[in-house]
Amino acid sequence: MMAVKLPKATVTRLFKDAGAARVSGDVTEVVNKIVVGIAKGAIKSAKAAGRKTVSADDLRLVVVVS
Repeated sequence: MMAVKLPKATVTRLFKDAGAARVSGDVTEVVNKIVVGIAKGAIKSAKAAGRKTVSADDLRLVVVVS
């Protein structure tokens, strides 16, 4: 399985758009690890519900959005 990574520029832009003045170089690696963990949790949720399709509800079960 090929791991797709979010590009550094995309992650940096996300944080800057959210209000960060500066973004450390290691943030991209950590964000990618977090996203993979979220995806695995959402997939597990969908499978537990007997579905192959991951839904927004599966994401909500894994992530707390404020």
